[in-house]
This record gives sequence, C-alpha cells and structure tokens, in this order.
Amino acid sequence: MTQQQVTQILTPVGRLVQGDCFEGQTKDAEGNPLVIKNGPNAGQPRVDYFMAIAIAKTDATYNDLWAIIHNEARTSFPSLFDANGGCISPKFAFKVTDGDSQVPNTKGTKPCDREGFPGHWVLNFSGGYAPKCYILENGAHKLITDPSMIKRGYYIRIAGSVKGNGSQQQPGIFLNHSMVELVGYGEEIVTGPNADAVFGGAPAAALPAGASATPLAPAAAPAMPGAAPTPAPMPGATPSPAPAAPAAPAPAAPAPAAPVQPAPDLLQPQPGQGPAAPAAPAPAAPAAPAPAEVKYQTPDGGQWTEAQLLAVNYSAEQIAALPKV
Repeated sequence: MTQQQVTQILTPVGRLVQGDCFEGQTKDAEGNPLVIKNGPNAGQPRVDYFMAIAIAKTDATYNDLWAIIHNEARTSFPSLFDANGGCISPKFAFKVTDGDSQVPNTKGTKPCDREGFPGHWVLNFSGGYAPKCYILENGAHKLITDPSMIKRGYYIRIAGSVKGNGSQQQPGIFLNHSMVELVGYGEEIVTGPNADAVFGGAPAAALPAGASATPLAPAAAPAMPGAAPTPAPMPGATPSPAPAAPAAPAPAAPAPAAPVQPAPDLLQPQPGQGPAAPAAPAPAAPAAPAPAEVKYQTPDGGQWTEAQLLAVNYSAEQIAALPKV
C-alpha cells in the first residue's frame, strides 16, 4: 500500500441518523470493549465518537464527495481495483451504506428498515475525540456546548478527512470527523422499543377489581385538632363518609358590667322632675350561621371536601367533574 496524505472533505447537508456528536462509545456493535489495535498502545481501552449521516441520493453534490472517497480508496489500495476503477474486493470497507439495501447485517437488521436510511447514502464517521460543533448565528459560527442542541434526526454537515486504514487483512478507509455544523431541525430519532408498537397491538388493558381510573379519596377524613384519630378501614372496605364537623359555638355574651352606684344627690328627684326611667338594654345581634361546607362524592361513594381531595392529588378539573352532595 502506498501511504497517502490525509484528504479533507466537507459533506453535503444530511440527517444525523445514528451516533452522537457529544457521547463517545466504549463498546463495539457486538458489545465488546473497544481497544487500540495497533502501535505501542495496542490493547488499551479507547473511546470512539461515531456518527452516521444520511445524504439524499437526489443530492447532486454527493457525486463530488463520492469521487473523492473512491479516489482515496483506489490510491491507498491500487491492487484491489481494476483498470476501470472498480473494486474487486467484496470486503472493502468504504464506510458508505446504501440506505435501500435489503442485505441484513450480522444482527439481521436491513438498512432499508432503519429510520432515515431509505433513499439515502449513509456515511459512517468516527474519531477518538468529540468533534467541535457549531451553529451559524448572525453571520458567525457559534460553538455549541449543550449536547441537547444536536439530536438524532437533526440536519448537519460534517467537515473531516478520508484516508486508507492501512490494513491488508481488513482493507478500507477511515472517515474521520473534526467539526459539525447544525443546519436544521428534523423529527428526533429515538432508539429502543416504540410504546405504540409494544402496547398498541394488544387488547386494551382492563382495570382489575379494586382499581380506579382516577386517584382514590383518602381512607379517612383528617382529624380535627385535639380530636382522637379516626381508625383506618379494614383492607377492601369502602371508606365511610367523613363525619360532619361540629358547628362552631356562638361567641359567649360579654359579662355585664358592675352597676355603678350613683351619687346620693342624683337619687333624689330634682324640683319639677320625676324619677328618671331606666334605659332599655340593647338587643344582642343574632350570630351569623356558619356556611355549609361543600362536599363531593367520589366514584367509591365517599363524600369529601375539596381540601381533602386536593390532599390526595385530585386535580381541580377532576374535582369539578364530581357531583356535589
């Protein structure tokens, strides 16, 4: 193999369909720890920052990028290409996947079944360091430090390099990243089982006996200050309605003031005057009746106040939907 200089590349805009710009991987696709394969540090653990970018097959600028990648591969491994430039090694790793391919990988997954793959060329970039990520704002590129700003499914372009991997046993090229530019937003690609796929095909879940579709009311009304605690109901028993709170006692009438002894001369009638008539006592104002506390009936038959229901996580909307007692 002839040693070549690293060739710089810049991809067209594509969608990030696999990997992460900020989080490195420590295991390979089979779950084995990643280690350095060659050199004085061979066997030591390593971290790989992997990203797969899907570029539409209708993007005419991709042809220019593919020409650079193909030329690097042919220059690095001239014996593995024929006179017309065709690769004669079926195991040559171009790091480019046909998103419409129906050939499964070692885990049985077809590229055409992956989200974002069909209709695209998927380029696999990697590197031992996280790329620097940028976004264009007000005519200048601003460094991105928040990992949540670039998610799988967003649109990016990658600046990096292409070079031969130097292996005759597993010939191929490296696509290494150095910088990433966030260009646009797309629907986020979430890995793992889909909840609709897992639960959607099964019959609707039926509530077992004793279960309620809404939060249950408290087992007993809160005790009044100084009152004896209400015993908890037996398991399975329906809680009884909370006893009505006793009416607040009417305020006691003030004690009558001590009679004032009048002066002796005031007890005698003055000339031309009869004895003074005693003043009539003012009638006491009637006590205002205590307002009745509104209660609501829950599906289990209990009757509770709004404060009691709020204490067991009923929402205001759920309380409003309950019948008043």
